Amino acid sequence: MDSDDDIEEIVEGPMDEDDQPHGFCTVSFSSSDRFEGHFTHGEKNGRGKFFFFDGSTLEGFYVDDALQGQGVYSYEDGGVLHGTYVDGDLNGPAQEFDSEGQLMFRGQYKDNSRCGECWIFYPDRGSVFGQVNEEGEMTGNSLAYVYPDGQTAFYGSFVEGELIEARLATLVATENGRPHFDVSPDSPVYTYDKSTSTCIATHTLLPDPYESKRVFVADSLIPGAGEGLFAKMDVEANSVMAFYNGVRITHSELVAVLPRWTAGIGR
Repeated sequence: MDSDDDIEEIVEGPMDEDDQPHGFCTVSFSSSDRFEGHFTHGEKNGRGKFFFFDGSTLEGFYVDDALQGQGVYSYEDGGVLHGTYVDGDLNGPAQEFDSEGQLMFRGQYKDNSRCGECWIFYPDRGSVFGQVNEEGEMTGNSLAYVYPDGQTAFYGSFVEGELIEARLATLVATENGRPHFDVSPDSPVYTYDKSTSTCIATHTLLPDPYESKRVFVADSLIPGAGEGLFAKMDVEANSVMAFYNGVRITHSELVAVLPRWTAGIGR
């Protein structure tokens, strides 16, 4: 067993001559964790599942007491991580999904930490791609934010997935899961200008290249309503068309009446 010596165990199931779990057993720990699976003379061997005290679970195939190969960790909120385990640790490709089944992460792990080139996906289906740092964070000078259209992008410096300074780019191709970006040499430099409860922006923002292709501001069709936001193109329902002070605006919401603003990349 791999539990600490000071954690008591209660075993339900067949035992061998040395009173060790042997066969399919349920082992409950004083920590309120529980393991259900197959044992061979006290060691986990075969398919098994941990049920942790916080409501999360870990399921996979065990060899000589350690999780090996593909495993599934389910968070208490319903999110799921599908990963590759070596001797009980995450080592290899992994994908993470939220409670609604939307992909949130795709990349690599080494010794339980994200490593190498990874993707982070946001609820609006925008994403950040790049090489994570030693702490597994999206921090560096050669990362990219890709808009929901999968083409329009910003390439430059990020800290923990948040854009600091970047230029306009286009995702032109993807080879073996790795994107290739064409950075516009004449692009102005875009910087992140975080909104607050009292100020949308501290300086004039550059027009957002994604929004500029999709929407425009004009007088509302509703008498006396002022200005509204209108689509420039035909798209599928619920496609993200613009971002207003951190709020995603989808195609079905364009009838909303909004004040005029200078588009930007603050989100």
